[in-house]
Amino acid sequence: MYDTVLVAVVGLLAGAVIWTVADVAYDDPAAGLPKPGPVCPHEGIRVTAGPVNPAMGLRAMDLTLENCGTRAFRVEGYPEVRLLDRDQQHVTGVSVIHGSGGIATVTGFDDPPDAVTLAPGERASAGLLWRNTTTGFDGAAYVHYLTVAARSGSLPLLLRPDGGLDLGTTGRLGVGPWRSAGGTR
Repeated sequence: MYDTVLVAVVGLLAGAVIWTVADVAYDDPAAGLPKPGPVCPHEGIRVTAGPVNPAMGLRAMDLTLENCGTRAFRVEGYPEVRLLDRDQQHVTGVSVIHGSGGIATVTGFDDPPDAVTLAPGERASAGLLWRNTTTGFDGAAYVHYLTVAARSGSLPLLLRPDGGLDLGTTGRLGVGPWRSAGGTR
């Protein structure tokens, strides 16, 4: 009985330490990049990453932009995306491309961007698209973190996609334009 209780307590403490370390790594004040969360950043917008859809080597992930402020927020074009490794250093050898860049044919992904004005509480979304194709064993890119700015001049927000982005050796990440997601949260 004592051994069982001791193992349970040690397991809970270890879990708490792991959770704390993961949270510290996710919101690294040294990098100067705020993480999205329940608090609305000063600019009045929050960007979150959806789950990665890993279908047969073709990968896709949605970014959601939410106006959590008190004034309308307008975006036009594409989110500015930067790819970071586990040490939050820039991933080299990968081009971030507006549209699909020939990665795959996805309805709407290559349509020209439109202006989207979000009232408080409204959302927009943009997609990321890539292939996990590798040739050989060297040079496969893996992204642990992203920074995403809603538009040029916006504060980039640090995101940690669940499972990361396994870009393989293709060297390309397609970014779709912001589209109205409709409704409010």
